[in-house]
Amino acid sequence: MQPGPASLLVVWAFVGAISATAQAPSNWTSTALPANQTSAPNSIGTTVSFLTSNSVWLYSGITKAWTVLPVSNPTPIFQANDYCIVRDGTLIHAFASHTGQVETITTSGSATVVSGPASSSWVTLVADGNQAWGFGAFHGHWASLSLSQPNPTMVSNRLLGLLLDGSTAYALSTHHGGFVPVAADPAATLTVVGEGEVATANSPGVFRAFSAQQNNWSVQNVPVGASTLQQNEYALVWSGNQIWGCSGLTGTVATYVANQPIGSVLGAEGVAAFIDGTDVVCYGSGRGQFAVRPAPGATLHLDYHFALLIENGLLTPFSAITGTFGIPLSGTFSITSNDAIAWADAGGGTGHAYSPVLNTWIAAPPITIASFNTVRDAVVLGHAGGYTALSARHGTWVPKATTLVGAFQAPISGSTFLALDGSGETAHVFDARLNRWASVTGQSALTVRISRHTAMVHDNQVAHGFGQPSGEWYAQPLLTAPSRFDTASSIGAVVHGNEIAVYSVQGSFSYTGRYPEFTQAINLGNTLRLHQVAPPGSALFRLYGLLPAYMDLGPIFGRLYIEPSTAVSQFWPQLVGASGILDIDLPVPNQPALVGLQLHLQNLVVPPVPAQPWLSSSVAPILF
Repeated sequence: MQPGPASLLVVWAFVGAISATAQAPSNWTSTALPANQTSAPNSIGTTVSFLTSNSVWLYSGITKAWTVLPVSNPTPIFQANDYCIVRDGTLIHAFASHTGQVETITTSGSATVVSGPASSSWVTLVADGNQAWGFGAFHGHWASLSLSQPNPTMVSNRLLGLLLDGSTAYALSTHHGGFVPVAADPAATLTVVGEGEVATANSPGVFRAFSAQQNNWSVQNVPVGASTLQQNEYALVWSGNQIWGCSGLTGTVATYVANQPIGSVLGAEGVAAFIDGTDVVCYGSGRGQFAVRPAPGATLHLDYHFALLIENGLLTPFSAITGTFGIPLSGTFSITSNDAIAWADAGGGTGHAYSPVLNTWIAAPPITIASFNTVRDAVVLGHAGGYTALSARHGTWVPKATTLVGAFQAPISGSTFLALDGSGETAHVFDARLNRWASVTGQSALTVRISRHTAMVHDNQVAHGFGQPSGEWYAQPLLTAPSRFDTASSIGAVVHGNEIAVYSVQGSFSYTGRYPEFTQAINLGNTLRLHQVAPPGSALFRLYGLLPAYMDLGPIFGRLYIEPSTAVSQFWPQLVGASGILDIDLPVPNQPALVGLQLHLQNLVVPPVPAQPWLSSSVAPILF
């Protein structure tokens, strides 16, 4: 890579010589509905599907394209976040939104199919006689496995699938897509819970844990009868005064010897804690390690990736991301929290926000606070002049003046705070990724739908969609007032006239991680898998930076999402293939100094001439 500003100037000069206008694609796709449609569109994750009398229509929010799958028996399908399973007689089809392709296996017609929960699944297992298969949504391929005997025990939950075949247990991670064996015994208990970054196949006296991120098993002998705790991102085993922890993010086992026998252990998705005499011991999945701090008489508040130690006049944070305790906050507070943010309210219109990403407290600005809301990774303070928000990524307060006071939506299950303004015709969303407010205005009062990190609005003439992963409002003109308008997680559908318009939060440039705006981190020692959707034969200039931006460079260049003073560029040697999507794998070094690094990436896409270059959307993974 070359020096930042200079290398950017080379890119701009190159583009200016061959381009007149930029043509970045929209996050909307609109198409006519078939006349033989037999079911309403169903949206979830990055997929939309519906049935006709002789086919299944499948939409990918990554490739922004429909796939029509002919079937002889169009029955309801299993649809999950990033894939769909369709059974048609002896055939089992799997469609992955990250590839936009269908892969098919042939069975006897009586195969056993096990998937995770429809609300959030990325893995399906199939067993048929002495043959098994596993499908991982991120790679979009069936992995095959020959069994020693029929009818294996199978468990699937979110990111992992487990299969027990006699004296061997196998794990399949959607991040990697192949079966990984470990010696076990027929009595091993298979367990995957929550988001499923870790899975266990425990037997009396043996702790076996599998990391979805690192794609490896860890095996540890433990006392028979040991106690266990398993959450989304880690598994713990303890007996007497010793405890072992395996992180599904690091793939390593750590141990801690307490001063006295360990009683109960408290846990949230990525953090655990227990009292050891006058000490508090915390375990964080981000680094897979224990940390201890004297805190006599402390009580504990746990959320997804942090713990707060509440003492008399002292509030000490522990970040499960960095695996360390932060600087204590003096005072007495009431605590409200969400997955990656906490608000410590001191009363009297004052307080502090806590970010486990930065592992620090940030004092409220000097305003009279009328309300506060915590969405997944942001806290938003309401006041007479509007709102002031803080992102866990950045730790700075960002104000937004409004004239309509107190009209907002802030679902605690997601990362989206949306405030209405004017007479309800303007919507402001806090963009926690790019650290800004994003606004859109319609012709009349807006109808609003919010799910997870997605917001959609319409005024009966134009629909708009905003997603935290892409950080932009995208417009879709409507033929008529919508007859159907819904959103689900990372996608939404609008039926207008005889057309269906689908909005996806994923821009032309995307990746499989979504933390902290949603789940699934990218961890040190793993591979960052990126997807660029572009015309076949396109070349890419990769832009890297450490800080976000929102710069309109005009009709030639488009919009830049990386602060130029920190940016460097690199020509990517691979061209986009005939499929129109390029998978880019970047190994992430396992260097502790990179913990907490926020990396902003964007592509300049140069299609074959005479098409014009354009700047892609951006991604901003946080490494830990």
